Amino acid sequence: MPEFQRAVIVGVGLLGGSIGMALRRRGLANQVVGTGRRIQSLLEASSLGAITEHTCDLSAACAQADLVVVCTPVQSITDYIKKVAACSLADNALITDVGSTKGRICADLPDSVRKYFCGSHPMAGSENSGVRFASEDLFEDRLTIITPTSETPKILTQRTERLWQSLGCRTVLMSPQQHDCSIARVSHLPHLIAAALAGQTEDDLLALTGPGWRDTTRVAAGNVELWRQIITDNRLPILESLREFTKSLQQWINTLENDDQSQLIELLQRGKQQRDQSSGAAHHAQPDGTN
Repeated sequence: MPEFQRAVIVGVGLLGGSIGMALRRRGLANQVVGTGRRIQSLLEASSLGAITEHTCDLSAACAQADLVVVCTPVQSITDYIKKVAACSLADNALITDVGSTKGRICADLPDSVRKYFCGSHPMAGSENSGVRFASEDLFEDRLTIITPTSETPKILTQRTERLWQSLGCRTVLMSPQQHDCSIARVSHLPHLIAAALAGQTEDDLLALTGPGWRDTTRVAAGNVELWRQIITDNRLPILESLREFTKSLQQWINTLENDDQSQLIELLQRGKQQRDQSSGAAHHAQPDGTN
């Protein structure tokens, strides 16, 4: 028997479409309903097999839903969660999201909504956007961060973990605040650096760029409005991370100014070491002793 009878995806883009495809492929939901503001996007999602039905009417979509995943840009997630919670949901409904920020979203929810909601953030996006890039395998062996608050019922946290694990993810628990500070360093700051590097490259040099430049700046091709919202929402942790990174850059500047070969080797070796360890470390992330 499927885990969910009626699963609803609010915002069927890259992540929402991939969730729908994975739910369907794994037989986890009887119905996968897509809802959003643009009928054309919903029709495309339906044609690609991401959803079994669609409607632009949020209340109709969520009627008796026992799973709702909000996959909208971060600055509209809170409003959508509140709207979803006001619908005629199933008694055992779970609401979660895929937002790249968590502090404000979790803090802005009233108590009446918290009985349904547990936040989550799958580390599975890309520079592409839109359901045409969705994949049923997008979450395979990817990390999803679950962000319960002190008021989140334990059963909701467990169900949210089980949802993402059933989609192929590894999971880890963090508080919303710990999430935002950590993700500022490993996701949001790299996007700023990629954007800065790409932006300062002069037009007449673009023809000379190779795989190194393209790999380093890949995420800078992401949707500008989506990233404006993410950076604005997590501004202070990102700003702190950027200040720390500036100190690191100054160390590189000092090393080159002084032609310090031993320090240069040390800096390069440190970077190589952390990069080499990153794959293994990702498989053993356990901030709160969780899996």
